[in-house]
Amino acid sequence: MIQCASGHFFDEQKNSACPYCATPIDMPPPGRTVAIRPPAEGPPAAGGAPAAPLAGKTVRLVEEQLGIQPVVGWLVCIEGPDRGRDYRLRTEKNFIGRDPSMDVSVGSDPTVSRVRHAAVAFEPEEKQFWLIPGEASGLVYLNGQVVHSPGVMKHRDVVRLGKTQLMLVALVGEEFQWD
Repeated sequence: MIQCASGHFFDEQKNSACPYCATPIDMPPPGRTVAIRPPAEGPPAAGGAPAAPLAGKTVRLVEEQLGIQPVVGWLVCIEGPDRGRDYRLRTEKNFIGRDPSMDVSVGSDPTVSRVRHAAVAFEPEEKQFWLIPGEASGLVYLNGQVVHSPGVMKHRDVVRLGKTQLMLVALVGEEFQWD
């Protein structure tokens, strides 16, 4: 695994460029580290005009306002190969999958899709958690019911993906919030 200039992790033996942002990589001779080259410019602008350069890694709104990415809750594995493990949730979308680049990396369960099996989003203005089905072929369940569209989650709700069950432990809500 390597990390591109935008902060994404990916397998350089399977990809000649970052699969998330298309940052190309230079392949050095065997035994040397891989140099990562930032993209020269962003996508073409309207009318074929030259595009403005892409500006670094995307920053979550709360991180920009507070200077940190505060934890808003956790997913705790209550069933499956990673039973007992916890995963920090931050504001906005937290993607779930097996790949180490996912915010919630459930790497020990081969029945969970590699990337974006699902996402848990925390919406800071309403202080609500949402479960969002992913782009992968695997299904996601909330409290035993299949999820076809985004739905609100509450403290102690259980998400099931493959053989893994994750319980939401909410920190931010009516009783506590980050200022």
